Amino acid sequence: MGREGDCAVLGGSSLHHLAELFQIQACAFNLLDHIDDKVSRPSDIDDATWKRLDAIVKNWIYASISKDLHTIIKSGATALKLRNRLKEIFHDNKHTRAVYLEEQLSSTKLEQFENMSDYCMHLKLLADQLSNVDNLVSDRKMVLQLIASLSKGSFDTVAALISQTEPIPTFNKALSMFILEETRKNKQEESGQHALIAQNSQATTSTTSGNTQPPAADHQCGTSKGG
Repeated sequence: MGREGDCAVLGGSSLHHLAELFQIQACAFNLLDHIDDKVSRPSDIDDATWKRLDAIVKNWIYASISKDLHTIIKSGATALKLRNRLKEIFHDNKHTRAVYLEEQLSSTKLEQFENMSDYCMHLKLLADQLSNVDNLVSDRKMVLQLIASLSKGSFDTVAALISQTEPIPTFNKALSMFILEETRKNKQEESGQHALIAQNSQATTSTTSGNTQPPAADHQCGTSKGG
C-alpha cells in the first residue's frame, strides 16, 4: 500500500483510537470476548446468539475502516480475527506511516491555515498520530517546530520570547501566547479599518455639503432682473 493508503487504513482513525472505541462499545454491550482473546466466551450463550452478536461487532469494524480493506479481510472470519488482521496491517506499515507523518509535520506552515488555532491543532494531530506508531514527539520539539514554521515577520515578538525562555514553555502555553497575539493583531486591524471608514465617510459628507450651496453671484443676478 502507498503512503496515502497507509494513513487511510482506518478511514481517518488511528488503530489506537479505533481500539479504544471498540473496547468501550464491547464493554458497554458485554461483548469483550468478540475482540479480546483473553476474555472467555460466556457459557450461557448459545451458538446462534453468539454468531448474531459477533456479526454486530463485525459490522462495527467494517463501518470503521476504509473500503479498500474490505478485500483484504477473509470472508467468514470472526470479529476477533478481523481485529487481529487489522492490527497486523497497521504494525506492518508503522515505519512507512512514521516517515510520512514526519514529512507532514516538518512541512506544515501557518500560511496553510486560516488561523493560529487551526494550525496548532493540526500539529497536535500529527504528533498524536506519530505517537500511535511508536514515534513520540516531545513537547519541546513541538514548540520548536511551531516557531520554525512561522514566516518571517509573523509573530516575531512572541516567537523570540518563547525561544529565550528557560525552560521552554509547553506546547499548550505557547499556543495560548500565539493565539492571544493573533487576537490582539486582529483587533488592531479592525480598529484601523473602522477609523479609515469613518474618515472617508466624513470627507464624503463635507464634499457633498459644499456642492449643494448655490453660487452667490447667480442669486444676486436673479434678484436684479426681478426689479
